[in-house]
Amino acid sequence: MSEKLVDGVKTTLELLNKKNLEGDVFGVKERNISYSIEKGEISESSEYEDLGLGIRIIKNGKIGFGYCTPGDEEKGVKIAEELSSVSQELGLELPPDEDTPEPKVHDKKVVESSLEGRGARYTQQVIDGAKEVKDDIIPTRGSLVMNVSMKVLGNTNDLFLKEKSTALSAGVLTTIPGEETSINASESRFSRKMDLDFKDIGKTAAKKVDSLRETSKLPKGKVPVVMNPDAFGMLMWFGIVPAINGENIRKGKSVYEGRKGDQVAAENMLMKDDPTMDWGTGSGGFDDEGVPSREVRIIEDGTLNGFIYDIKEALKSDRESTGNGLRGSFKNPPEIMDRNIVVRGGDIKKENLLPDEGILVDGVMGAHTLNPASGDFSVVATPAWLVENGEIKGKVEGAMVSGNLPEVLKTIELSDDYKKFHTAIGSREIKTDLPSGRFNDVTVSGK
Repeated sequence: MSEKLVDGVKTTLELLNKKNLEGDVFGVKERNISYSIEKGEISESSEYEDLGLGIRIIKNGKIGFGYCTPGDEEKGVKIAEELSSVSQELGLELPPDEDTPEPKVHDKKVVESSLEGRGARYTQQVIDGAKEVKDDIIPTRGSLVMNVSMKVLGNTNDLFLKEKSTALSAGVLTTIPGEETSINASESRFSRKMDLDFKDIGKTAAKKVDSLRETSKLPKGKVPVVMNPDAFGMLMWFGIVPAINGENIRKGKSVYEGRKGDQVAAENMLMKDDPTMDWGTGSGGFDDEGVPSREVRIIEDGTLNGFIYDIKEALKSDRESTGNGLRGSFKNPPEIMDRNIVVRGGDIKKENLLPDEGILVDGVMGAHTLNPASGDFSVVATPAWLVENGEIKGKVEGAMVSGNLPEVLKTIELSDDYKKFHTAIGSREIKTDLPSGRFNDVTVSGK
């Protein structure tokens, strides 16, 4: 199958050269094996394979895009060529063949586990971990997914690149059934290698839901809020990541437009997009346009330092591509996407972040409503707990947290409990690696 993919890319490039067309070919082969949890048991398993070629051509300075499966290269090229006639003339230049970094993103143990069907055993460990905590806690639903993929990229500038990668994720929702309403809490983890503790995933989710049995009074007003990594990551991805997108900067749709060099976060905060890190959530040696991966320091020592670009937006903005041209699949042309958002700067233990009075938040609803042009947000915190005198108490219900995220970052305090977070929303992927953060300038409201 790998040979078929490589041959498909080479065949397409030969067709482009015969037609005296510039262009690139993005080939991907992906295999997903998933196991589902329903009502405390493994309910089903499934396997999905994807194989295809995305073809981008440049004719008279205009871009056309088509896709096909290996074997239909002529059809794919024809579609791309026809569509180029209706596009805007840009004069896009494709990258030359250059050395690329080689971060570790492929683990043979994940490959072996997927081939040998070990996923069922790992999924059962998640279930067992949840059931160990209390008899009345049910692992209601969840999943375990193993991914093995390969991408091949070539262009008419003699660039030809290949990369294999693996990924592993597992998560579970645990429930305490009630006569009127049930209590729920979840835990999910992601890695590029076989290093997840599956039993601990279930156990952690069960301990969370167990801690929600008692209800506490919701503190209101200007009180500190500690966001666990998953909640913090959602806010950053919806509120800050769009604001550092080069296209939004150029169009004036970002709160950071015209603010490069300004102090925009706490002095010890570093935010970077770094696909060169070993085992990073979205790491790799090159982006989906063939641009070598590089570390992009977005906020350094609290100062706004840079933005992210693909080739097309770099041309429009008179900048260089930062290696952030990604494709949701071989059926999509490249667009600007973050690759591995990393936040660092905290060496505070999590327990020392907890305030005298405030709340601890494990998840948020409504993060997609964040406005990258202003940074304003208002989200539902669920689940969330009362914090008194630095101790976690019972759950609080109906908590709304609102504020302005860029302003929050100026006084944020960061922990050292770094966690990789990954989830997909449509064709886009949230990929973060960050700690818990204490928000000191927000308003809590609710029932």
